[in-house]
Amino acid sequence: MTLKSKICGVSDSKVLNFIVNHNYPPQFVGFIINYPKSKRYVDIKKLKELMKVEKKNSFYVAVLVNPNQDILEKINKLPFDYYQLYDCEPNKIKSIKEKNRRRLLLL
Repeated sequence: MTLKSKICGVSDSKVLNFIVNHNYPPQFVGFIINYPKSKRYVDIKKLKELMKVEKKNSFYVAVLVNPNQDILEKINKLPFDYYQLYDCEPNKIKSIKEKNRRRLLLL
């Protein structure tokens, strides 16, 4: 069994640079996108800046709570490898996967 690691809730470019340039970077780096109640939430403007940091050997994950089409359109062109979805019905998950052509991260 291969052990995989994920650092989630990254909201600072200095931290992100440290993570992706580490000798042993995590396989996944997650960003809290549409849940402003979280202290780790990142708004779209800041998210676009963070996405300019080259991910090197890590995968970028958009962490989304029951996302609407508006937020999905805003992040669609950003370099996310995976979407991690919470609080979504199975039909909505299937639709998001088909429309946005992203892999889903299941933890």
